[in-house]
Amino acid sequence: MVTGPALSPGVPFATSSSEVSWPEAPLPLASPSPPGAWLLLTDEHPAALGRAVALALALAAAGDDALSLPRDDLDELPGFLAERPVRGVVFLTGAPYAYHDPEAAQELLLSVLEVVARLGPGVRFHLLTQSGGEPGLLFLRGLVRVLAVERPELRASLVDFDARADLGFLVRELRADTPDDDVRWQHEVRYAARPARVPFAAEVPGGPGAYVVTGGRGPAVARWLAATGATRIVLSGRSQVVVPGVDTVVVPGDIAAPGVADRLVAAATADGLPLRGMVHAAEALADDVETVWRPQVLGACRLHEATAGSPPDWWLLASSPAPPRLAPATAAAWLD
Repeated sequence: MVTGPALSPGVPFATSSSEVSWPEAPLPLASPSPPGAWLLLTDEHPAALGRAVALALALAAAGDDALSLPRDDLDELPGFLAERPVRGVVFLTGAPYAYHDPEAAQELLLSVLEVVARLGPGVRFHLLTQSGGEPGLLFLRGLVRVLAVERPELRASLVDFDARADLGFLVRELRADTPDDDVRWQHEVRYAARPARVPFAAEVPGGPGAYVVTGGRGPAVARWLAATGATRIVLSGRSQVVVPGVDTVVVPGDIAAPGVADRLVAAATADGLPLRGMVHAAEALADDVETVWRPQVLGACRLHEATAGSPPDWWLLASSPAPPRLAPATAAAWLD
């Protein structure tokens, strides 16, 4: 994933990219703390419910109480927390494969947001996943990054816990209350994310062949691809684009709608021309999740499905460089 101002030399998207390292980060030695209570919430996935029960038992073994609140009673959450002070609120997700579908991922995100909207200051919020290396839940990183800016008092964290690890380590993680906001436990070893900005030095190959481009920056991308020697450039959208010396085709329609991605790929590969590259830069300038996710996330899925039989040599997924906002940040994290 690249972000940055458009029309920089070379790739017309970025001057830098983000990179995350995962050094070992053992929990600090902590003095015994008094017993406390935790509120455990889940979505409707059966695996999440089972893990909540297991975590409740592990917390009880450590001397803490585990509380629950039915999803239908979320409106009562502020009053519930006012009457029952807790050390933190833990939201447990289901198995990662359950969220590979964008609509399921979006539904999970909205469920989490329902909880976040009802939390006041003084209560830390933890998202607990069990990905097993699968990327299906990584979009939640975008949520945690935005909450760090918009709701810093929640000190939101994402904890990915190995299903084979002793739950006692997870209890220690929760009770330690460290400042780390993105943690991964693998084989009972703790790692913490350390993001950094690095120069974007990737060489995106051009040359003869066909390319598909989506999004409002299509004309700029088309000019860049033409300069690399592209034979045909197929763009999604409504406005006509003419690039001298290149076969330029515009396919109208919503990239997230069924059939549009197939028409883009068919136009690109007509006459047997090989599909060299795919630039997906579709985005929506909005704040609601559904509006933003539709072109970026669902559109990417449509393109992925359309190219299953003729995968391109490379993909370039672009996101907005705007200040972090929840809907674009989670969509970009899903694409990552």
